[in-house]
Formats: sequence, structure tokens, C-alpha cells
Amino acid sequence: MRTAYGLRIEGLDEVVELDADSCPPVGGRPVTVRQRHVAPPPPAPLNADRMVRILADGRTLDVNRASGSATFYGPPLAADLLAHPYLAPVAVVVNRWAERETFHAGAFVHAGRAWVVLGGRTAGKSTLLAALAARDMPVLADDIVVCAGGDVLAGPRCVDLREPIPGLGLPTRVVRDDSRLRLTLPAVTPRLPVGGWIFLHWGDRLAVTPVGPAELLARLVTRRSLPELPSDPSALLALAARPGFDLTRPRDWATLDATHRLLGAALTGSLP
Repeated sequence: MRTAYGLRIEGLDEVVELDADSCPPVGGRPVTVRQRHVAPPPPAPLNADRMVRILADGRTLDVNRASGSATFYGPPLAADLLAHPYLAPVAVVVNRWAERETFHAGAFVHAGRAWVVLGGRTAGKSTLLAALAARDMPVLADDIVVCAGGDVLAGPRCVDLREPIPGLGLPTRVVRDDSRLRLTLPAVTPRLPVGGWIFLHWGDRLAVTPVGPAELLARLVTRRSLPELPSDPSALLALAARPGFDLTRPRDWATLDATHRLLGAALTGSLP
């Protein structure tokens, strides 16, 4: 049995990016991931027990709470694709059913805490995480961040890049039908307390600026995954009580070292 995103996962023993069983299961039972190359069930809206939806590539995903299963209908997926990105929608649904908050984000570790990195699809989240990993800041998650109470849960042990990073100094391999370069991450503590929030922006100069609590709460509310499911207001308030920063940087590989130094100084200065 493997683990990621706080799930105990059966059926993915061949996926090397998932850790051996080390986390308690969501909802008290494992999730079995299956693949079937047969006609899928019709789409169905998300409810408290089941979700069936068509994915961007035409496959259908059926997540069934009662049976503890997540079934992909369509051509078989390779192990590297199951690690990322196809496990992410399963993790979002199951964790939201378990009343955990999830965000399209990544997270790295600084001073024993998880710092969550948020931004749009081309905001450079994975690039920043890979650069931080190369500078000895452990990466906790890429693509999806799951918050259980005040903790962030570890994701699959990889970061996928659209293009090479000059001077990265860490080995990568081609994955996802030759569309990505995968950086394999070492094992990490499976859950760590939230340190704070970092919102990525592109700009002409490098800067880190604080985000006030009210603005931070508003941003977190709008960036929740599956907002049609209810959230605990007190849990969101607790998450928004952590520090928040806007990180602006130029689209220039040469600024990665300076970004690392500036970010480290800002986060160290925010520690209690």
C-alpha cells in the first residue's frame, strides 16, 4: 500500500513516486485506484457519496465513497501519469469529503513548517519548488496541497517541469508522454504545520510584500478546490491567521539565487 495527500492507496504499488504506508487513511479506510478500458458510467454531479466526471483528455473518473474506490475509464495510464497528474483529482475529492481543505498549490519546508505556494497555471510554481529543492529546501507537495487542520500533508515525491532549469544540478527524467521533466524528491515528513502562504506574480523587479489577514482570508476562500462542498469557517480563519506574502519576480533564470535569499529572509523574519 502507498500513501500521498493523506490517503492510503491500494492498486498503485508500481508507482515509485508514492511513499510506503505511513499516513492514517482519510475517513478510516484506504482508497483503491483502478483502471478499466470499458464503457464508463454517465457523468454525475458531485454529492456526498459519489462523483463521476469527464476529464480533460476524455477519460472518465468515478470516485465512490461507499466502496472506497476511484476508477479511471479509458486507455490504460502509465505509472508516471498516475503519480501526477491523475492522482490529484482523486485526492481533492476524497479529502474534501473528509472536510479537509485542498488548493491547487505546492509547498516547501522552511524551519520545520510548510509554506504553501499559490499561483496560476503559468505562474512558475513547479519551477520555484524545483529551484528551492536544489537549494536544500525540502518540497512537501507539488500541484495539490491538502490541509488537515493546521497541517499540510505530503504529496507524491516529484516535481514536473515544462522545461529545463539552467544550473538546477539535480537529475530529471522525461515523463508524461515526453511532455515533462520529472525531478524525483526524497522522502519527507508526511505532515507539517502550515507556516504561511506565498502568492506568485511575474513583474519587473524582485519583491516580497505582506498580505493582510482579511485579504488573505478572501484569497483562500476563492482558491479552495470544489467550493460547492461546505467548508468550516473556523478552519479557514485559522489558516488565514498564518503569514501571507506576495512574491514578485522577473522571468529570468538568473534571479533564482536572489529569490531564494529574499524568500528565506522574509520567512525567517515572520517566525514567532
